[in-house]
Amino acid sequence: MSYSGKRNYFSRLPNQSLAVTECGLTICDSGHRAYARIYGHYSAHFVLEGKGIYTVNGKDYPISAGEGFMIIPDLPASYVADNNEPWKYIYANFSGPDDAAIAHYAGLNDTNVTFTFDLSEDMVSDLYSMLRCNEKQGAKGYDVTGYFLLVMSRLIKANTEKKGDFYLPEHYVQKAISYIEDNYPYNITISDIASFVGIDRTYLYRLFLKNIKISPAKYLTNYRLERAKAMMEHESLTLHDIALSSGFYDTSHFTKVFTAHHNGTTPGKYREQKFSKDKE
Repeated sequence: MSYSGKRNYFSRLPNQSLAVTECGLTICDSGHRAYARIYGHYSAHFVLEGKGIYTVNGKDYPISAGEGFMIIPDLPASYVADNNEPWKYIYANFSGPDDAAIAHYAGLNDTNVTFTFDLSEDMVSDLYSMLRCNEKQGAKGYDVTGYFLLVMSRLIKANTEKKGDFYLPEHYVQKAISYIEDNYPYNITISDIASFVGIDRTYLYRLFLKNIKISPAKYLTNYRLERAKAMMEHESLTLHDIALSSGFYDTSHFTKVFTAHHNGTTPGKYREQKFSKDKE
């Protein structure tokens, strides 16, 4: 069992890039447990008093006052309050196109799920202001989200000072595209691209969808196909040469992917049609 302060729920409005959809104050009983589940949203927990254990993918993270944990979408997570010094925490669930970016700039992702924060008057004041606005429901949740962003900005500032400046999201996409253009002939994976850029593949996927409307895997395949079509203009190159030079495993793989992307037209037929039009 646990005691939770009053909670209210908000729906993210159309075109709203980020919104707190729920927040509240939780005062846990001894050993209070949230059993393992997969969440569909981000949730930041700021521990004000007590201690407990946060578990993600089977790994335990001890969390005490002045520390917090981030629930990451699609990662199995659970948490339990200490028997002798149970938690008191403020939490905020948030979502929107900018949710992954906010977490990322705060240094939080699939492999880094905990953080520290300053139990200063300003930090705690902002958290409680968020709760008060949540209770009043006077501004369609924008005031709640505003205080949440103030809180997160403190985490982002601390993380930036610790790790240095960050690329903007569109810069990550451009860096990934440059890597693809330089390495498409080789057996590169999306994990390779994400590692080079310096972010996790889930965040890379979200950035591609937001900025260029397709996934990194789709972009890589499309780029390889465009390079293959350019190579087809050289009659000295066989389809086998073109397949390997554009990053496909073999001629069979190249043919299968090409045909699927060109309405049933095989590479050989496409090349034949190309040469026929050029000679007219």
